[in-house]
Amino acid sequence: MAKTWIKGLGAAAVLGVLVAGGMYLYGSASGDVPPATVDFAKLGPQEFDTLYKRGEQVFRGGDCAACHSSPQTGAELAGGVPMVTPMGTLYGTNISPSKEHGIGNWTADDLYRAVAAGMAPGRKNLYPAMPYASYHQITRADVDALWVWLMKQPAVEVANKPSEMSFPFNIRPAVAMWNVLNRPAAKEFDISMDELVRGKYLVDVLGHCAECHSPRTKATFAMDGSHYLEGNTIEGSYAPALTPDALSERGWTKDDLVKFFRTGVSPQGVMTFRMSSVLEHSTSRMPEADVRAMAAYLTQNREMPGPKVKAAEGQTSVKGENLYLGLCAGCHGAQGQGQPHSSVPMSTNTTAMFPTPINLIRVIREGVHERDLAQGERMQTMPAYADKLSNEEMADLVNYMRQTWGGRPGDVSAAQVAEHVKTIEHSK
Repeated sequence: MAKTWIKGLGAAAVLGVLVAGGMYLYGSASGDVPPATVDFAKLGPQEFDTLYKRGEQVFRGGDCAACHSSPQTGAELAGGVPMVTPMGTLYGTNISPSKEHGIGNWTADDLYRAVAAGMAPGRKNLYPAMPYASYHQITRADVDALWVWLMKQPAVEVANKPSEMSFPFNIRPAVAMWNVLNRPAAKEFDISMDELVRGKYLVDVLGHCAECHSPRTKATFAMDGSHYLEGNTIEGSYAPALTPDALSERGWTKDDLVKFFRTGVSPQGVMTFRMSSVLEHSTSRMPEADVRAMAAYLTQNREMPGPKVKAAEGQTSVKGENLYLGLCAGCHGAQGQGQPHSSVPMSTNTTAMFPTPINLIRVIREGVHERDLAQGERMQTMPAYADKLSNEEMADLVNYMRQTWGGRPGDVSAAQVAEHVKTIEHSK
């Protein structure tokens, strides 16, 4: 999901207000849309069934539920997911066919404008939390199928929670200015039967992976295309680099990626943080052919070395080793070997290999709830140690794991741990 764009509105807000009239008209105009690919009034049963099934695939591939599900009830279209930012809080909206609270009055054209251009009915600019900077290449056929599926779901009569944005970020013309600077023109992706092309569409457009896994520009906090999929720290965690070279260096293979997407666990680790909802609502429910296309694109079908234990980097900390043996080895093994279907191995875990230790620190501090993953996989509870480890002890433990299995130097200080903790807490 892409919520970190919100900082970019700060750079554009003042200018957006100054040119409010012109920019508002630009950002809110309906614009031309590609013609519908079907006549909705004349759909036969077989054609409707085909569209309906395809619409659910688009919904899963687009990871819509991660932002538009209800944290309280789990209802996928009810909205209410909070998106906390330094400028205030936004909430995922109701996208059920409720005519009062949802999108029950929207046409398929309305849905296309919202998804591909960030413009809702009533000349309303959407915040770029709707990742239209990636969705701008969605095909009209996929939007038509999605509209058919959405309109046949049960209406959820839950009111949308109003945004709680501070001035000037609550002024829509600021969004229009951001659009002028950063929104690509809507243009349909040219899909072919080629697996790599299909994978690119799923990764770059529907999956909008770059929204989290690419760094942001300092000027407007838009995606930095010059560092595509090179990793980014957002929402208190690190979204790792997904380039073929980076994946290869961390021991991924195409098959391991497929397993990770479908089950949530692999020799390289387990899905945590925001990726947990991606697994639950999206990748675990996608057709295997689509998941394989994503993995093919991300690896470019290269031969990868696979999971490998990295040589220790320098002299490891005795204090860190003792902490690991006392707190972690009971489940993850003294040699980091882990336990199948229960505790992930540390010896091949990519979290220890990341350039930043923030994810290790966060997992150790917060723990992991016992939960079902997908396809029969399950993770047991990992206790939280936030109130049991000092910053110095956390640094010792993290350094030991990064040195022993991550090929990283043991240079994380207690002061750096404190800074990472502050980043984590500010994201909540």
